[in-house]
Amino acid sequence: MLACSQVTVPDLETPAYSQATFPNTNYPATELKDRAVIGIIIAEHQQELDSILHEISGLEAVMDSIHNLRRQLVEQKDKITQSMSFHKRLVSTLWRLPTEVLSRIFMYCLLEGKYLAPASSRAPMLLTRLCRRWRDVAVDIPSLWCRLFVGVHDGYWQQAAFCYNSWLKRSRHPLSLALKCVSNNTVEQRSLLQPT
Repeated sequence: MLACSQVTVPDLETPAYSQATFPNTNYPATELKDRAVIGIIIAEHQQELDSILHEISGLEAVMDSIHNLRRQLVEQKDKITQSMSFHKRLVSTLWRLPTEVLSRIFMYCLLEGKYLAPASSRAPMLLTRLCRRWRDVAVDIPSLWCRLFVGVHDGYWQQAAFCYNSWLKRSRHPLSLALKCVSNNTVEQRSLLQPT
């Protein structure tokens, strides 16, 4: 993930022009005869400095990326931990509810005064998909299944027959039924109303 680079730090002493070469002299460096050599040395050191600064900048960028990634992972961990805690409390509370109370709550999940079309995203079908206990309770409450809307479309009604059949079995008492036929085939419509 991280590329390691080997940076060699050069010897910054210039042997030909160290302090030892000019002890106790007041000659400025610009008056030395090898002024051009000093310029080359300074240019080389500048290149080395620029290279090291570039390496440092690259490392700082990598460290920033690692810091940001760590922060994101810590945030995700915290969200997951919070969600797990919430769901553990929710499950433990709901599992302790008596079946009668849970049944009453389920009844409030239904849309008021409307016929219900089977849909996996709405009650009562949704209640059967959350956990085994909820499924057992929901299937065992006939009043959840006592209102049914059946939409019959050309070619669609046979595919939905299984779902309607399950709904009818769960109702186990008088059913209020709304039937909407969008079909030009009167024989097909009559066959739907005939007992099997």
